[in-house]
Amino acid sequence: MAVARRPALLQLLPLPRALPLVLGALLSLGVACGDAGSEAQAPPPSDGEPAFFAGANLVIISIDTLRADDTGFVGGAAGLTEALDALAARSVVFTQARASAPQTAPSHMSLFTGVAPSVHGVQNVQHGVDPETGKKRPLIEAAPLEIPTLAEVLRAAGYATVGLTDGGNLNPPHGFGRGFDEYTSRLTGAAAQVADGLERLASLRAAEGPSFLFLHTYQVHSPYVAPREYLERWAPAGYEGLMRERVEHVAGMGFGQAFGAMRTVYWQDKQSFGWNEAAYLHGVYRAGIEQTDDALLPFLDALEQSGAMDDSIVVLLSDHGEEFFEHGQWQHDQLFEECLRVPLMVHLPGDLGAGRRIEVPVSLLDVMPTLLELLELERDPAGDVRVPMRGVSFARSLTEGTPPRERPLFSEYRADRPGSPLYDWQIAIHHRGAKFIYDEYRQKHWWGAGKAPRSWRDHWLFDLDSDALERVNLAAAGDPMVASFERQLAAYKRELEAMAFLERLDAGEELDPDQLEQLIQLGYLDR
Repeated sequence: MAVARRPALLQLLPLPRALPLVLGALLSLGVACGDAGSEAQAPPPSDGEPAFFAGANLVIISIDTLRADDTGFVGGAAGLTEALDALAARSVVFTQARASAPQTAPSHMSLFTGVAPSVHGVQNVQHGVDPETGKKRPLIEAAPLEIPTLAEVLRAAGYATVGLTDGGNLNPPHGFGRGFDEYTSRLTGAAAQVADGLERLASLRAAEGPSFLFLHTYQVHSPYVAPREYLERWAPAGYEGLMRERVEHVAGMGFGQAFGAMRTVYWQDKQSFGWNEAAYLHGVYRAGIEQTDDALLPFLDALEQSGAMDDSIVVLLSDHGEEFFEHGQWQHDQLFEECLRVPLMVHLPGDLGAGRRIEVPVSLLDVMPTLLELLELERDPAGDVRVPMRGVSFARSLTEGTPPRERPLFSEYRADRPGSPLYDWQIAIHHRGAKFIYDEYRQKHWWGAGKAPRSWRDHWLFDLDSDALERVNLAAAGDPMVASFERQLAAYKRELEAMAFLERLDAGEELDPDQLEQLIQLGYLDR
């Protein structure tokens, strides 16, 4: 049974507004249909001063765990993200955006600070062992106070600030609540977050002064589940394995209850899963994406109807992607493209730049410096902050079409806190169509000890232009580019060492019982 789709944003616009957007979309399509190896030509810079937006409102929407290649506006299947596609037609789309980390907490903290994961130090919550009592306790630390967050900068500039999240690893003890007048962390799903978002949007627009609204949902996150009409559209009908029964079992639960079954039911014995499970689960995941797209439509419509699209910057993104056995694992614990390439679009007031597509890779680290430049705000008016942002503003790419400067982009997966049962530190570098991955753990604890299985490597090098699925490891053949990437890696580590003066903080507040239960439900903590 097909899902009845409501009108997309573009169709809701009056003809005088919709016509230039349609033309812009057609022009962008014409550019995209050129030679496969060519880069889209940006329009020439405008004359005079660049168009920035002092005092504009800001809305950031984060769809946790959404892969770029499963969105229609970045090449995914037709009908999967119709509401988001309509917003993309009115926005500037970055087709090659990369997350700073493949996990929720470090990626979002880098988004909101512009600094690397190893600098702010925030990692997903884990259970550790208290050295004095020997008992399990949550390992959680806050970002250093001397690194300002986007919400802190905006509130200091007079913005009303509201954060509505599905909680989990976006909990206040990490520091995510800093700078927000109101910050909620309730595991309720997209529809409930949108309902709250509609209420807050109305109140913020009725008040005087500019505002910042952050809306986050885990709806796409594992355990993948969706109403039957969506499953019938996207899940492979011929699959009769064990995951069909599990999906049906979890589908009868409430949103939070389904997360509680993730470890005990959904992912049980996942080491036995294979490509059949991968194809089926990827289809169920896509069903959840379309469900989320439908859930967001009322909020996107409200942005239009309230006039927010004329006076607000609207950013839509994801913090990381998701793996379906492409490199032997599930979910998001590796640095391959399925986990790092994320959707990113920026809508400017008045549809400035509508339909423009930027092919040069950018990082989520670049979002905060970009927004501050667009809003004409200073991160550090007093000059007291000793930690520079690693992100680089792409504001002029938005306002003038000037391509961003291509530079190495770094991503990290890190889990190495004292008391943690895990140790892992991987670093990926994207640069000029190539990608290098270095695995610190395997280097120190496997290769260094002569214990590594032959199939394991601590270096990977891929030519993404010819090997987008990252199947052929050029490092194994002694490619000379490895030495160049190793020099970049050494420079990056020196940069991290220079930030060693930062005081690493234990969380300034304990997890309350609801937050603890959320993290247990999400599978990050044991009971």
